[in-house]
Amino acid sequence: MPIDKNESFTGLILVSGQDRPGITQSLMSTLSEFAVNILDIEQLVIRDRLLLTVLITLDEAHAAAIASDLDLLQDKLQLDIAIDFVQTNINQDASDNLRVVIVGSEIKPVGLSAVASEIARLGGNITAIKRTARNPVIAIEMNLTIPNDSIKKVQEALTSVAINNHIDLAVEPGGSLRRSKRIVILDMDSTLIEQEVIDLLANHSGKSEAVSELTRKAMNGEIDFKSALVERVGLLKGLPENILEVVRKEITFTKGAKVLIAELHKQGHKVGVVSGGFINVIEPLLKDLNVHFFRANKLQTANGQLTGELEGPIIDAAAKRKALEEFAKQENVSLDQTVAIGDGANDLEMIKTAGLGIAFNAKPKVAASANTTLNTADLSAVLLLMGIYI
Repeated sequence: MPIDKNESFTGLILVSGQDRPGITQSLMSTLSEFAVNILDIEQLVIRDRLLLTVLITLDEAHAAAIASDLDLLQDKLQLDIAIDFVQTNINQDASDNLRVVIVGSEIKPVGLSAVASEIARLGGNITAIKRTARNPVIAIEMNLTIPNDSIKKVQEALTSVAINNHIDLAVEPGGSLRRSKRIVILDMDSTLIEQEVIDLLANHSGKSEAVSELTRKAMNGEIDFKSALVERVGLLKGLPENILEVVRKEITFTKGAKVLIAELHKQGHKVGVVSGGFINVIEPLLKDLNVHFFRANKLQTANGQLTGELEGPIIDAAAKRKALEEFAKQENVSLDQTVAIGDGANDLEMIKTAGLGIAFNAKPKVAASANTTLNTADLSAVLLLMGIYI
């Protein structure tokens, strides 16, 4: 039977034992005596124990000689070297592979077991697993293949596992898609910044309790966001216009927010902010961060005071989703290559529309409905879910 033109004779070499300098050099020197090409290589050292794997192509006629030389190297280095030579297809498309990233301040075996069990139930196979970060949280990444399942189906299945086991995870495509251009769009209040701007304004109006309660209910999805916003803005009537600058100085960015945006810029991604808050307050802050795209509500002013009204269309849940779609179209990026991050009920539509939608320290209703949650004080952990390690 003729050999498939996509097949090659390959050798898998597994080296294990006590780590010390010179092991990789010795292995490569041994292999360099033969006509081999390296297809893949990975090395891991944990508590001074080495695990080095190398996948090569080789001439089948040289297999016995390579095996003999590796036996001699094994004795010389006092290591264990296992080999497996076989005819394999080396041109399989890795673009259908998925990446599962699990993050947390601590990760317990029960959580990993639950994720692995669900992957097995879906008919998937974990092809690699490694720790990718220790800071700001621990991140463990799994490479897997799951035949005939869309990424959304896998996301939904593993979301239930994540919620039940109190872990945060994301499912993303592997291959070149993960490294190509993306847009990342964030909510402002309680996401990019620590405060709710309307609550800061209310602190200067004497109506803070009433406004804060309406904010809480709106973000939890207990009442309609649009009507709640109109009612809250009405309670701000009569505040002096210069209060906008005062409140701007009271805003603090969420830990890791500036790191996140700076690294996204460095990676060539575009960053947007869409907010149910107020452009009058946040625009200078966003320009300082070089945010590419932003949209928010606008407070109406007259005679040096807030009128208690809004100008223009209200940025609610539907408007946030539309902004995500428009930003993606503007940048010629498919929705599969978008990331949306938010915490409130008015963020859910854009979170569900994005390729990677992240509920960041979100209200319970939002966390339960999103495919990815992130419960950490550091916003830069989003980078880990995107496969960006700094």
